[in-house]
Amino acid sequence: MNTTRAHKIFSALIVVSAVLFSCHKAPQAVQEEPEEPVDPVEQPGKEEQGAGGESFGWIGTGLPTVVIDTPDAAPITSKEVWMEGATVTVYNPDGSVDYSGGLSVKGRGNSTWTQFPKKPYAMKLDSKGKILGMPKHKRWCLLANWMDRTLIRNDVAFEVSRRTGLAWTPSGRFVELVLNGEHIGNYYLCEQIKVDAARVNIAKLDEDATEGEAITGGYLMECDAWFDEAFKFRSTIHDVPIQFKDPDEVNEAQFAYMKDYVNAFEEALYDETSFAAGDWKEYIDMGSWVDWWLVNELCQNSEVNQPKSAYFHKDIGGRLVAGPVWDFDWGTFMPKDRYNYVAIGPKYYVGQLFKDLSFRRLAKAHWAEYREGLSKIPEYIDEVAATLVASDAINIAMWPISRTTNGDVDLSYPEAVARLKKAYTEKFEWLDTNIQTY
Repeated sequence: MNTTRAHKIFSALIVVSAVLFSCHKAPQAVQEEPEEPVDPVEQPGKEEQGAGGESFGWIGTGLPTVVIDTPDAAPITSKEVWMEGATVTVYNPDGSVDYSGGLSVKGRGNSTWTQFPKKPYAMKLDSKGKILGMPKHKRWCLLANWMDRTLIRNDVAFEVSRRTGLAWTPSGRFVELVLNGEHIGNYYLCEQIKVDAARVNIAKLDEDATEGEAITGGYLMECDAWFDEAFKFRSTIHDVPIQFKDPDEVNEAQFAYMKDYVNAFEEALYDETSFAAGDWKEYIDMGSWVDWWLVNELCQNSEVNQPKSAYFHKDIGGRLVAGPVWDFDWGTFMPKDRYNYVAIGPKYYVGQLFKDLSFRRLAKAHWAEYREGLSKIPEYIDEVAATLVASDAINIAMWPISRTTNGDVDLSYPEAVARLKKAYTEKFEWLDTNIQTY
């Protein structure tokens, strides 16, 4: 679809939206106590048609709309191969164009791509672009959040992260996605984790570096049990699956450097004498590891224990810095995990780090510093959820959830949000008490 056709389609949607919204009461903030289920958003009697006859139906949720068209409307079937020659237009809620240009697109994710009906996507713009107020870049993600009844688990976790001292956290916007003329529901358009001055702000690794200071950074690494990247290794002592993410290809000397650095860190961390002497502190930025743990603990993300989606990075001449945080769409904000630790498992490094008194005391100090901001996350939950009521009513009808991992599949939207907020609040209160013993 070209830009002109996309404009016509969106203009028709805006007209219908304006009429219907004038007849509907504005969504109210989600309350602490569960409310009555939200009635499905009324649909018009007939669907709007695009210039080429595409059937869009009515979106009208007050969110931005992302329109992607692939060459000849070809389906996106691979997460390995980029489909080139596609176009994207991003519309603001008022119908004005926020961004328009060419792109390549493919699938993304692991189980979210292979096992779930609602697919997530990766976007690579033909040239760097600023989208919906987020800094310019080529690489973006469209997260489907299919298992998340609230739609907001990732977004809330990212907001928790921003209220700590972690250097960078992905920004995102909720949008409606139209793919090849078909509206396919609510998506979370967010920044992909990449090395960049506006994202993970470390030096770009010189691809030819083989020695000296140049070989010491920058590296963006992911510890992930899927272990599915081309350049990867398992650490010698603790058997952690570690993958090169950016750059995702390195030369032999660079590969050996990072593997040796991680193994030296592990030796210092797990050898009894070296651990007691604090030798491991020479290898990591301790404050970032404290903050990374705080985010995952508050959001009750036990997946990091496997580990999965556990990132760290290393600048030239620097130490291992934890983060950014990523992947909170399922198994998080769970009432069952509100009164126990969930992010200090033995398979990753945090469990061992917590055996050190100075690490625990730093965690206590950081908690005191961030406590006020973190205590206001329930207000943020209400604010963001209130903007998604109409979108959720359409999205859940399109994509009913069949997996019960999060335990909220049978709840109305307000009930699911209230449950998430309650889980966070009770976890916050429990951690606020227990961290004083450190």
